[in-house]
Amino acid sequence: MKYRDISIDILKFFAVLLITNSHMDLLYGKYSVLATGGAIGDVLFFFASGFTLFLGQARTFGNYYKRRISRIYPTVLAWAVLSCIFFEEEDNIVNILLTGGGWFVSCIMIYYVVLFFVRKALFRYLKLTLIFSIVVSLGLYWVFRDELYFNIYGNTYYKWVHYFSFMLQGAILGVMSKQRAIHITNGWFELLKAAGCVVAFYALCAFKNSADFNFLQTLSLLPLLGVTYYVYRMCNAEGIKAMYPKKSGLVIRAIGGLCLEVYLVQYSLFTDKLNFLFPLNLLIVFVEILAVAYILRCFARIWSQTFKDGDYDWKEVFRVV
Repeated sequence: MKYRDISIDILKFFAVLLITNSHMDLLYGKYSVLATGGAIGDVLFFFASGFTLFLGQARTFGNYYKRRISRIYPTVLAWAVLSCIFFEEEDNIVNILLTGGGWFVSCIMIYYVVLFFVRKALFRYLKLTLIFSIVVSLGLYWVFRDELYFNIYGNTYYKWVHYFSFMLQGAILGVMSKQRAIHITNGWFELLKAAGCVVAFYALCAFKNSADFNFLQTLSLLPLLGVTYYVYRMCNAEGIKAMYPKKSGLVIRAIGGLCLEVYLVQYSLFTDKLNFLFPLNLLIVFVEILAVAYILRCFARIWSQTFKDGDYDWKEVFRVV
């Protein structure tokens, strides 16, 4: 465990919970306002995805991007097949193949390209690059403010620019963690600061009927940067690290490790047929999502190993953590 940054496992665990919960409107029924947290979950996962990106050896772009594809697209291709066979989503198979199953995958594959060249050309100026990225994100509001409508948390390409800062933030803190270990003695203090940033985020997004709503949403990126930073620090607290090697740590790592798979399968499993069991229906459907996500990962590993030399490694195929 001493060679593994457990904070990233915990961040991805929170990302899975928040992203899934934000899409559960159908399951909450009249309490659909509780189906929230998606933006926070997204930034946590972008942060975690960027964290290890600059820790390995520098590679040529071809080898670098090949590794990214080999990690993500066996799962995407496997889902394209499984969703067609078992969930009768024949019309969706082309969309999955072309877009990676959703904006999340397509966006992150573009970020990988940009970050490769950031590492090559601007590695000594990563913090300045992050500041520039934030300024550009906020400045875009003034470019598009006269548009009829845009929403950085809605179904729009506008948000693709903004989330880049969080992936770069994760890469920077990953480099810093390699240079100097983080020791946080009081995790509660970091939790309070993270909670304050969460409150500020929701406060800025609360004025939906305001003429300045789009501008306030754009400003909400700033407290979200605080959320990722302080949650990361909280997850490095001594108390959290002491708890992690226990069984709870295995659960956190197992669920966090299924982040991509959960993102892909969840929409096909949401149903209101169990709403009479509310709130138990939320837990039942979430467990079902985890089970299907695990099956998808196993199938993706079989798919990946099929195109490699050597025998199938069945232990690796069915490995949970």
